[in-house]
Amino acid sequence: MGLNLNYKDILNELARNDKNVRQMTDEEHESLKDCLYEMSVDIEKRCRKNGIKLFLVGGSLLGAVRHGGFIPWDDDMDFGMKRSDYEKMKKVFDKEFSDAYELRCPNSDSPNGNRFMQIFKKGTVLRTIGDENPLQPSAAYVDIFPYDYVPENKIMRKIRGIKSNIEMFIASCVMDEKYMSKKTRKYYAQSKDGKLFFRIRRFVGNFFSFRSPVKWFNTVDNTIHYRRKTSLVTSATGRKHYFGEIYSTDTFFPLTEIKFKEHLFYAPGNYKRYLEGLYGNDYMVVPDKMHRECHFITELKL
Repeated sequence: MGLNLNYKDILNELARNDKNVRQMTDEEHESLKDCLYEMSVDIEKRCRKNGIKLFLVGGSLLGAVRHGGFIPWDDDMDFGMKRSDYEKMKKVFDKEFSDAYELRCPNSDSPNGNRFMQIFKKGTVLRTIGDENPLQPSAAYVDIFPYDYVPENKIMRKIRGIKSNIEMFIASCVMDEKYMSKKTRKYYAQSKDGKLFFRIRRFVGNFFSFRSPVKWFNTVDNTIHYRRKTSLVTSATGRKHYFGEIYSTDTFFPLTEIKFKEHLFYAPGNYKRYLEGLYGNDYMVVPDKMHRECHFITELKL
């Protein structure tokens, strides 16, 4: 069997045998989804009020298309924003959102510890296995990914993409080296994959720790922010990184609307093309249980 260096897969596999963590109960799972849905509707309405278009992407869009809401075993909300709206969101957040939410985002006034924007709901607690980032609140949150233009020139595109992917890897390694707990380090030591994963990341984190994680994440954001309008866009901080999520601009814009539960959210104009690119042509087929994500928690208060 080949090595698995996906940190979520490693942690989840080890967590299955840890008595101090557990999978959410069905009741907790539904409560979390209710909380995230209410957050998303509220945030989306506030965005519209300020002329910002927040659109469904990733598993949330797939859930809307395939299930009419959440993927049954999923419990997060993924959104995108074109870069101009993403920057506007940072400017209006304190005035329009801070009564109920906290913002974490690169190149903002918040003490950010991630490569993309996250909005956390005040008064909630959500702690998961490996959740040790002190720069991010341990609370229910939604993810918002910036969608940036991509250079038309293939050489420029390759240089920018490779640079952004390397910087993202460095930033996450420096974050791990600075903040990873002894408990999580022991987790990784329990498996062959985990040991290799930890050694590689610790070496890189040590080597590049002359700058803080915050500064590295800001650098990533600066690299992916291409200021010329082109016929291509990407979600460089998404699940497939820079090269894996390049689409023609007309795949997304102009946006359309799609129903998620009872609320109409914005969605990519050609969301079928987007979902095929992200999940394959059989994205409407429900995967078997072996290929569904598990979510382990240590604390939940909503």
